[in-house]
Amino acid sequence: MVLKKIIVENFRNIKHAEMEFSPNANIFFGDNAQGKTNLLEAVSVALGKSFRNARGNSFTPFNNPEATTRIRLSYESESVPNKINEIDYQSNQEKTTVKINEIPFKKANDLYGEFKYVVFIPDNLNLIKGYPDVRRSYLDNIAIMQNKSYREFLTKYKDALKQRCTAYISRIYDKEILSVWDDILIKQGINLTYGRLKYLNLISKYTGGIYKKLSGGERISISYFSDVFGKIYELDASNKENLYGIYKRSLNETVSEGQSGRTPGAHRDDVVFFVKTKQDYEQNRRGFNARSYASQGQLRSIAVSLKLAEAGIIRNFNRENPVVLLDEVLGELDSNRRSFIIKHFDDSQVFITSCNVNDFKNIPGLKMWRVKNGEFVE
Repeated sequence: MVLKKIIVENFRNIKHAEMEFSPNANIFFGDNAQGKTNLLEAVSVALGKSFRNARGNSFTPFNNPEATTRIRLSYESESVPNKINEIDYQSNQEKTTVKINEIPFKKANDLYGEFKYVVFIPDNLNLIKGYPDVRRSYLDNIAIMQNKSYREFLTKYKDALKQRCTAYISRIYDKEILSVWDDILIKQGINLTYGRLKYLNLISKYTGGIYKKLSGGERISISYFSDVFGKIYELDASNKENLYGIYKRSLNETVSEGQSGRTPGAHRDDVVFFVKTKQDYEQNRRGFNARSYASQGQLRSIAVSLKLAEAGIIRNFNRENPVVLLDEVLGELDSNRRSFIIKHFDDSQVFITSCNVNDFKNIPGLKMWRVKNGEFVE
């Protein structure tokens, strides 16, 4: 994938910006809070999902709330070379519209996965030590990027979970209604767990080799802990009747024991990372839980490895080099890790925001913009 051009109007502090990009590396530099991250966020918003998890009504400038936010992207896909595609996103207080090649979509989320990209933000450096919902969201986003049906599974699951919890809080429910919600929770919960495991296993295969090189010989393993099924490496999708029964019993136990505040399920699953030092590996020891004991350098190496693995999955399974958005993360890494990331993305178009442009001047095919008060000067 190559992002050829962008036009942004009335997006946060960007009144108007129009740029044509290098197919290699593009750097946006300047002081903090000038608009560098806003530009990258505009790209992700037009493609279906703000990496800040912000809602559409928060994009318009504070001094002009009546304005219409518009983002127009022109891009080329490696699968259909020499054809320029256009995404046109517009949003105001009344409605949001999104079109791809003049064909309207019901909502921007429907575009997520059409354009393959990987975003690396400072929060990713806390992926391992953060709360379980951060790791679940990470896997869910990868699954949605590869399989649009997964979003439907996730939406149905969250809706059923909300209805079930509301019924318990209000004490207004009966067994028949509860059975309907439980049925949805179980079926979609199995779908979510199966999807997460599928992509986690893929990520694990890529991450191991990358982390070993990045860390100088250490090993990493990743385990999935299901709230219903325990520690698992795969689900036998051909035996859904048995899986359904286990899930159902888990839900029934909370009802019989009066645990009104707790609904078991995929929304409580977690991922755990284990690190083996060279000594651990040589002495056949298990290693340690990265969340509790990893150093800052090890945590950064794991986060970098995960993002490089994510790009590898897209590259090999979609036969597309993803566009890479690196928002203020390279400055937090040492020179070896920076070089490793840049070299790993040699075949991809890269967008980098940074306060210090000197770290990147030697990148071939580079285009640079100075950013100040929402204005971009090449």
